[in-house]
Amino acid sequence: MAKRENRNISAVCQHTNEAGFILWEALLAIPMLVILLLSMTSIFMFCMRAYFYQLADGELVQEVQSAFSLVVEDLLAGQYIEEGTGSDKGFFIVGRRNPLANDSKPGEPKKESYWLHNMAGLVKLTRGTIYAPLTGDHTLAQVTVVEFSLERDEVYPDVYKLRLTGKSEMTKHEYTLCTAVYLPR
Repeated sequence: MAKRENRNISAVCQHTNEAGFILWEALLAIPMLVILLLSMTSIFMFCMRAYFYQLADGELVQEVQSAFSLVVEDLLAGQYIEEGTGSDKGFFIVGRRNPLANDSKPGEPKKESYWLHNMAGLVKLTRGTIYAPLTGDHTLAQVTVVEFSLERDEVYPDVYKLRLTGKSEMTKHEYTLCTAVYLPR
């Protein structure tokens, strides 16, 4: 029986033309595997970048819309507009007196102010006397206000044109909202 085992081993060792096949296979497979992994990584990184850009643009739209709706709401409740004075660009909305309110100062109407304020390199829209920003709160989009204007219409003096433009510092995209508000005297 020992002779038979030796014959099988010698039969396996006689095929010398297959020597080095694993080396050639490894030399071909490893670069292909590296190229496959690099392409998968680049596709993944591209998708992640697109995802974060989409989030940043969503935050830009959300911040501009929420700030714009608050300004329009205060404008619709206002009686007239006063231009602001100072280094920061802004204005005061002087509100109508609510006849149903039980105020301690019935003769004095409510004033609401809106200002552009530079905070840490971002121009933010703020409301009131304290610098509580309405825009630029999210760190992903880094929304800065490019334009904030309230102008009286030349033809119709009781109509005010409001325009708010925000820009995402991450994507460099801009989003603009504008409207006209009628304030009868």
